[in-house]
Amino acid sequence: MSIVFGTDFSERAMTAARAAAVLAHRTGEVLHLVHVTEYGSVGRTASSDETLRRELLARLEAQAAELRTGDTRVEVHLREGTPDEVLVEHAAVVHASLIIVSHHGQRAPRWRIGNVTERVVQSARCPVLVLRSASPLEAWARGERSLRVLLGLDFSPPSNAAVAWVRKLRTLGSCEVVAAHHYWGADAHVRYGVPLSPESEVTPEVEEALRRDLTARLGDMPGTGAVWVHLDPGLSRPAESLVALARKEEADLIVVGTHQRTGASKWWYGSVSQRIVHDAPVSVLCVPASAVSTLTIPEVRRVLAPSDLSDVGISAIRHAYSIVPAGGSVYLLHVLEPAGGTPPLSAQYLPPQGPVHTPEQESVAEVLRGLIPPEAAVRGITTRVEVVHGRKVSEAISQAAERLGCDVICLATHGRSGITKALLGSVAQEVLQGSTRPVLLVRPE
Repeated sequence: MSIVFGTDFSERAMTAARAAAVLAHRTGEVLHLVHVTEYGSVGRTASSDETLRRELLARLEAQAAELRTGDTRVEVHLREGTPDEVLVEHAAVVHASLIIVSHHGQRAPRWRIGNVTERVVQSARCPVLVLRSASPLEAWARGERSLRVLLGLDFSPPSNAAVAWVRKLRTLGSCEVVAAHHYWGADAHVRYGVPLSPESEVTPEVEEALRRDLTARLGDMPGTGAVWVHLDPGLSRPAESLVALARKEEADLIVVGTHQRTGASKWWYGSVSQRIVHDAPVSVLCVPASAVSTLTIPEVRRVLAPSDLSDVGISAIRHAYSIVPAGGSVYLLHVLEPAGGTPPLSAQYLPPQGPVHTPEQESVAEVLRGLIPPEAAVRGITTRVEVVHGRKVSEAISQAAERLGCDVICLATHGRSGITKALLGSVAQEVLQGSTRPVLLVRPE
């Protein structure tokens, strides 16, 4: 593995190159120092090209010699082409773990933010570090200080990749990590199926569920330095929230995942990482989802087993218990229609959690308790019964899985097809499409 750094020989680029060299030394990787000359120069001849090439190679070698302190390995590359394309291609060839570019450090217009840097972030298959202030990272890489990291955290694959990189940083040196999650309160309440409160934008129950799930996504962080989750509800843009928090927390580095959207998708959704690169007062590490290559085996501790109490619906319950290890939990769930003819608009905010209140709920709960396999207790598996009201069954199932922090949803499919499926729909299919959790479907026997 290696680190690729694009240089234009400017003073700012040289400052960034020194930080890149120290980081390469810290990680034990080779630093590839790359300078790119562009096509289209006026008055080019073979003689002038060769003269220019010798001059540029001499400057590259001089810069590399300055960076080769101790046992730091530096290789030089003089390439011709479009800078962003060359850097990304070279990173792929040398299997780079990181591309480093300096913020506004290049003299040529194409190297400026919104041009080369933006396109490198957009197309690189490895993380891209945009250095605005090199000294904090350089001092951290030398082991002289702790690094203050602001991590943009959500429930997307790019965010998972960003978390993996923060873990890597903490194995290299002490990092204080603020994992910030910006969200809209109404969306969070719908996610967990919790009613909105007229007193506050976010209820304590939703905050607790968000903190639990985000902390789980962080996992066990290696290394030293405090780690905490910062919840930021509001209607502002996520990029604006992260940039403001970076200033408030005096962060040295912002780490964000990037979807690398293009075309209409980028126009419609925008690019949080691109906005942060433009506006951040500190260095930014942009991590694409493809940057994570290590596959880990997820642990299943909580399984949600929804049932409509039909023979087919009940058949999935025993499969739910079969995938839970000792010490795990199974949540048996049944969804009732909204009580009292509640209008559909407000029905989605009915509280689906808490103790059983009505005789109907108590009766259904008793039926569910009777479906618990006798060997569950012997295996050390606990069971919790949930009877909730929901305007839409599939939505209530997905909300319960989020609220209860379940690892898997296990439910039966009636196996409908053709006109029957078109007329009656498929709860299983809707759960598959709408839930963020893995779904295990059990076919009728």
